[in-house]
Amino acid sequence: MKKAILVTSFGTSHKDTREKCLDLIQREVEEKYGSENVERAYTSGIIRRIIKKKGIHIFDQEEGLKFLKDKGFEKIITMSLYILGGIEYSKLDDKYGEISKPLLADNEDFKKIVENEEFNDVEGNDAIVFMGHGTESEADYAYQKLQKEYLKAGKSNIFIATVEGEVTIKDIIEKMKGKGFKKILLKPFMIVAGDHAKNDMSSDNEDSWKTMLKNEGYEVTSVLKGMGEYKFIREMFMDKLKEVYI
Repeated sequence: MKKAILVTSFGTSHKDTREKCLDLIQREVEEKYGSENVERAYTSGIIRRIIKKKGIHIFDQEEGLKFLKDKGFEKIITMSLYILGGIEYSKLDDKYGEISKPLLADNEDFKKIVENEEFNDVEGNDAIVFMGHGTESEADYAYQKLQKEYLKAGKSNIFIATVEGEVTIKDIIEKMKGKGFKKILLKPFMIVAGDHAKNDMSSDNEDSWKTMLKNEGYEVTSVLKGMGEYKFIREMFMDKLKEVYI
């Protein structure tokens, strides 16, 4: 049976983080499974329209599946590059083959995130605040579960807030009061460091997380490093692909 892989993410219009994260993940998939068997899809229509104006066409998932089917592939695995099994993940179509699990699917996934030293390095600061995207679906609870896992591991100086989920940066600011923290490291808990990381997290806009924390008296450092740049994260996604590539 001829099998193909459609590497599927929300996407990004930012070339720098695309190359460091999405391109790198796809290259590693191609190295293992063959470049002729791999295509890419973005599920965000807005992002696809933005990059189309730059002369770049990226399939949506439906187009990608059809393209590979028309090439003669009988089974098409959708490799999910989603962190949660949220709204976007639930829209993925499995009509030609399985969909790999999101990053935070099993208890072991949370453990791997919490235990990784490089990912959780405070880099000389007192605390880390991760920016997650968040979702209106029940899957948003994964961020709170991860927060509990950090506490269980004794890492009470690592916090997770979201842009669109239940726990906001204002909630985390309240949690940090009276803890004696002075220097805060902001990091994206997202596969790429795109619009949210650059604007909502790290910019000098009055409503950015960096500005809000500075207004509370903290010294703030931002790191624009998408999760796709970490080898262990890419390995987690590759393991999930392997589970369904049978």
